[in-house]
Amino acid sequence: MHTLHRAPLWMALLAATALGTTACSNKNADAAASASSPAAAAPSRALAPADLLLTKVSAVAELLPFTATLNPLNSAEVAAEAEGRVLEVLVREGETVQKGQLLARIDGEALRQNVLEMQAQLANDEARLKLARLKRNKQRELYQQGFISKLAFDEIENDYQIREGELAARRSQLARARKSLGETEVRAPMAGTVYARRTQPGEQASKNQKLFAIADLSVLEGSASIPARLVSRLQPGQQARFQVEGLDGEFRGELVRVNPVAASATRTFNAYIRVPNADGRLKAGQFAKGGIVLREVTDAIAVPQAAVQQADSANPWLLLVQNGKLVKQPVQVVLRSDTDRRFAVQGVAAGQTVLAAALLGMKPGDAVTLPKP
Repeated sequence: MHTLHRAPLWMALLAATALGTTACSNKNADAAASASSPAAAAPSRALAPADLLLTKVSAVAELLPFTATLNPLNSAEVAAEAEGRVLEVLVREGETVQKGQLLARIDGEALRQNVLEMQAQLANDEARLKLARLKRNKQRELYQQGFISKLAFDEIENDYQIREGELAARRSQLARARKSLGETEVRAPMAGTVYARRTQPGEQASKNQKLFAIADLSVLEGSASIPARLVSRLQPGQQARFQVEGLDGEFRGELVRVNPVAASATRTFNAYIRVPNADGRLKAGQFAKGGIVLREVTDAIAVPQAAVQQADSANPWLLLVQNGKLVKQPVQVVLRSDTDRRFAVQGVAAGQTVLAAALLGMKPGDAVTLPKP
């Protein structure tokens, strides 16, 4: 009785085991088939607009970086040449003045009286000289006729020459007095902009006291410190490009000279960059940051440095996008600009689409999809 009940149980277990083994075999076969089918190939990767760039011909320059403070090429301190009370101040900071323009007046009443006194004395001396001339001429006639001795005539001649000398000295004194009176009018020694006013009406001015400061802002100059290892690459006439904080755009200048003696503290050389500023956009004291152009290429393709792979090797290359795939394109690096991180390259044509930078996991031959316009 017990044997008859166990036989069907063993048969059921064997059947279930056979079915499980068959199912597992079928699943493994399906997985292998799926892996070997064309549908398992890597999908096309969609690229973003920021991943791509269209090649074009653009200028690329190798620059020697510099920083400099812009200062006026020409400036002047205007000092008082006469002592006295300041009567009037006619200009303020920021105003433009012309050469010879009146800036201030100093009380010169005492000097004016001195000029009048000198003029009166000069008139007296002229009258005395006129009288001495008449006497001399008359005495000459008498001497020629033998009525007076030569000694008497020489005394008259000597008196005339003394009077003539006194008149010349008086004229010189009057000229100095007039000059001193003119110095009570403080005038601009040059055209430019007043950037400092150090006196007020009513104040007492002393001789040589600084009253104004004027700068010609039409031409500025900056001094840049250049390391000794790079100074040999500089030549007067090289162009400079720079930006100024707070102002849009790029400004241009020219290297005009290099100090041949290094600064003792830093062992660097000062290079002087001249900047035209006729429109007055730049101001004295602004900080300039840019580079001196050592070499420039204008007829090559410009690409970001990140776009070129193995740039320091003998065989640099970048990735072109052609027919939906990435293609390895060898290039030649013509010029490297570290300041704006660009390369000038040959080996690609203008108008081709390339990767702007290496993308993780992307390699030549990969399928890509361009962004929709």
